Amino acid sequence: MKRPAISTARYADGACVGVLLAIAVADVLLGPRVTLLALFAAAPAVAASRTSVRGVLGTGLFAAAVAVALALHDRLLGSPEGFLPLLALGIVTACSAAAARSRTRHQYHLARVRDVVGAAQQTIIGPLPATSGPANIAASYESAADAAQIGGDFYEVAPVRDGVRLVVGDVQGKGLSAVRTAAIVLAAFRESASVASRLETVGLKMSCALARRGIEERFVTAVLAELSDDGTLTLVNYGHTAPLVLPVPGGVAEAVPDRPGLPLGLDTLGESRPGIHHRTLAPGDRMLFHTDGLDEARDAAGRFYPLATRADLLRAGTLATGLEQLRTDVHRHTAPASPTDDSALLLLEYTGTPRSSADGRPGPAPTAARQGCEKCVVVDCPIPPRLRPHRHPTGPRSREHRA
Repeated sequence: MKRPAISTARYADGACVGVLLAIAVADVLLGPRVTLLALFAAAPAVAASRTSVRGVLGTGLFAAAVAVALALHDRLLGSPEGFLPLLALGIVTACSAAAARSRTRHQYHLARVRDVVGAAQQTIIGPLPATSGPANIAASYESAADAAQIGGDFYEVAPVRDGVRLVVGDVQGKGLSAVRTAAIVLAAFRESASVASRLETVGLKMSCALARRGIEERFVTAVLAELSDDGTLTLVNYGHTAPLVLPVPGGVAEAVPDRPGLPLGLDTLGESRPGIHHRTLAPGDRMLFHTDGLDEARDAAGRFYPLATRADLLRAGTLATGLEQLRTDVHRHTAPASPTDDSALLLLEYTGTPRSSADGRPGPAPTAARQGCEKCVVVDCPIPPRLRPHRHPTGPRSREHRA
């Protein structure tokens, strides 16, 4: 059971009261020759850094009551030695209340700004579905910036007809400009992944999005994947780290592409083509898609994280449990240092379950008129076939093939 959170302001109020009572006891013990009335002005000043305006005023009033009682005890209430400390206490209390009001306003606005930033970051990289098509999916993101939830790394999943498509990538550089570039690339993926018939066309759309925005000084490494219901896997790699395959029988293998592809943004140079990798997954096989922030994490001696030998951590329990264990192991490897690079992880498990209807039974094959564009999962498409930009009225041949 989760324990209720206790506000630190309550501890601050209790500490102030305790200190004031201690000062009062010390003043009585020291006798009338030594007066500690001036120390009471520190209480509302200290409270201003922790509590609300009401808490500061309450602390000031309590300090004033104790100070007046001590002044009466020491017979100093009508003298300058008693009046001046009380006046200083009143002035300090008023100034501290104003400071506390300003602090709470700033905290409120900062909380609102954090909420807006969090919502914006969730819009760029939101939570992924636990299941999509024939795969179970879990993801983990760790930003190197303390004030941000995301950085230049990204991932996304798009359900398609008879399977699922996904992308994992890494923008060159860091900071807000890298986040903006990631948002541009992700928008292009989301727009084209469900309608393009070929996975390479999706990568081309992402590269075109960078060119249209004129982002020439940045490039993006990315790997696109399409997993069909029958287990057929196709990877299109644009200079990205090869994913890891964890077969059910055991062992770890890299899904190395047939050629080294250039990153997005540089792939338009010359006649470069992305790297391709094909394989067939068996039910229960898992794949880890990750960015270089994982395998380039270093310990205090400068040694890289041994991902290949630690990948078996991903086999234990659920996908989320596997990612959590891997993150914990990486933090143990890099301790006491903090992460210096963003890290995005996406763990996929092929279930071998074909797509079915909402009630769990296999649905009827949709007719050409009912199907959406190309790879779209929409079965009852409301748009007439003649108006669909990615489907030819006489057949499924796409305009991208006719161009």
